[in-house]
Amino acid sequence: MLAAVSAPPNSVWSLGSLKLPKAIESDPQAAALHAALREHARPLWAGGALVVPTARWAPALAAALESAHREGGLVRGLEQIEKTLEREARGLSMADARSATQRGSRVSRLVLVGNDGTERFYRQVERLLSVQGPRLLAIRVDADSERFAALISEASGVVRAVMLEHKELVARVLMALYAR
Repeated sequence: MLAAVSAPPNSVWSLGSLKLPKAIESDPQAAALHAALREHARPLWAGGALVVPTARWAPALAAALESAHREGGLVRGLEQIEKTLEREARGLSMADARSATQRGSRVSRLVLVGNDGTERFYRQVERLLSVQGPRLLAIRVDADSERFAALISEASGVVRAVMLEHKELVARVLMALYAR
């Protein structure tokens, strides 16, 4: 069962204010990618407050996800994603407390969710975005849990969400989804 999470008062997530990884921002296609993210944005679920990008399933996406899985940069399942992000947030908080410098707020994690989740599932994704703030981007992909599970050889059962853990992988998948 997924733990209930609540947003800290200073955490704000907005598609319009997200800063993408530096590898994308320095790419000539950066403006087109930002435009595509906004153009394909929809509420995550019917009663949702947050608007997230949507994307079609494509062979380039499948190849990028398979590569990320082989490289060990893919986290499977919303519960495991939540645990990973909470652990990372604690580490970032401790590093911030020791450092006198302000850490930037750039997307470094990407969560891809399928289209066959329940309302409760999408509400949990929305809360996760609110808690994790601008370092996390979620995209709802036109694919079901079987398609996600087929990418991960050891996955059995339902896989409605996967997360990319490294900025380089995030950039690679975003370009695979929206490159023109």
